[in-house]
Amino acid sequence: MLIIPLHKKLSRRNFPLVTLLLILANVFVYLGLQGGDTEVEMEAARYYHESGLEEREWQWLDSYVPPQDQAFREDMKEADALEEAEYDPELVAMVRSRVVESHPDFLDAAQDGAFAEPGTDEYNAWHSDRRDYEALIDRSFTRRYLMRYDDFDPVTALTHMFMHGGVGHLVGNMVFLLLLGILVEGALGRGLFLASYLVAGFGAASASLAVHWGLPTGMLGASGAIAGLMGLFTVLYGRLRVRFFYWVWVYFDYVRAPAIILLPAWLGWELLQFLMADGTNVAYEAHMGGIVTGALLAFGVRQLDWQRDDFLEEESQRDDDRETLASARADIAELRVPQAKHKLRPLLERHPGDTAVLKAWYGACKLKADDPEVNDAARRILALKGEDSDERQLVIDTFREHRRRAGMRMDGSQALQLASRLIHWGALDEGRLLLNGLLRKPRDKEGLATACLKLANKLSADGRGDEARPYVEQVPKLTEDPALLNAARNLG
Repeated sequence: MLIIPLHKKLSRRNFPLVTLLLILANVFVYLGLQGGDTEVEMEAARYYHESGLEEREWQWLDSYVPPQDQAFREDMKEADALEEAEYDPELVAMVRSRVVESHPDFLDAAQDGAFAEPGTDEYNAWHSDRRDYEALIDRSFTRRYLMRYDDFDPVTALTHMFMHGGVGHLVGNMVFLLLLGILVEGALGRGLFLASYLVAGFGAASASLAVHWGLPTGMLGASGAIAGLMGLFTVLYGRLRVRFFYWVWVYFDYVRAPAIILLPAWLGWELLQFLMADGTNVAYEAHMGGIVTGALLAFGVRQLDWQRDDFLEEESQRDDDRETLASARADIAELRVPQAKHKLRPLLERHPGDTAVLKAWYGACKLKADDPEVNDAARRILALKGEDSDERQLVIDTFREHRRRAGMRMDGSQALQLASRLIHWGALDEGRLLLNGLLRKPRDKEGLATACLKLANKLSADGRGDEARPYVEQVPKLTEDPALLNAARNLG
């Protein structure tokens, strides 16, 4: 099962700075600090093989592990299969050394003399080789700073969150960190987000320690802390409907649903994986611990009212408004005017300059010839600035249609502004109609003179000089401004 929340697009307003810094920190640790570990591990594996330590410990381990311990015996068989397939001896040695160290008590038994009497040459040789091998392998940054299950250390409980076991491990975690960071960081604020991320990581680590305490292995990776963001996301957004993609077996879709339903979905999936896991290296118990910790943190944040509701609600409200607009359009198509207007009124209040809402509102109002709101609906559109071609065309089309309606009223200032915009956009015939009406009772003479010059220029450029001349002749009647008069003479 895969669930990916895709509720917000990355933008300047929700740019997740702390999330980006966390990603950079993880990448730096993997490439910069863990980058030399492969060479260290290969050098240690070479020593493990050439010193004879591999052969000696593998024989001891074979005699120590009982036949009924089938799971561990299977790990040993897989290592032996590499040797039979003639893999590089150093690679085989590396795998065998990890199998040896993963046994919960084999090395302790060897130290206690279970396979060679302490003080004998055999024991001393083994002890010396084991000490030298551990000195080599302990130069690995990963080995020093991963969180070990048999030795709790607050430092490694923190550092393990920034280390990864491979490129795929790193990339997968960072993608989810970015997607969730976009949704959660803005809802909490940067400081609280960082604190919550780290606390969730400690919660995930605690769950893993509780399950595996005492084992001679360890854990690394950011997935526990990222799982905490999953828990934070579900509770912070709560009943708000969010967009997410899901993929379950052969079924997939992109849907909207209350965020809180993802909490049992995510938690249940991790629990199922934990119960079914057999020999996996994935710490599903850490994921569960992170999700629960994140959910509890979000509950506390909500109780203290520390969340940023405007950030949480804006995208859900926008999506709700899109659905409402689509429903209102369907009502208009079915001539259900009262229902459409009822749905559109709140949208007008929230989005007074949205062309889609204004167009739908005008479309609803004009269905009834005597609708008292149709003039206001038209004026809202005609006041648009025409910031793109679609908006300009909407203004032009609305003017063409609505001017034929009886009772269209605009004050002189609005009409002059609209005429100037229409002329500027190249809708010359529509601009002329308005300008001609204004010239009958001129008020803003300077503005009218400027509009006449604009129209005359456009008409002349369009090869319509005869139509331009009357507007050039109007300029001296409207203004004494030398610049405008000079421009009119040049046109004349």
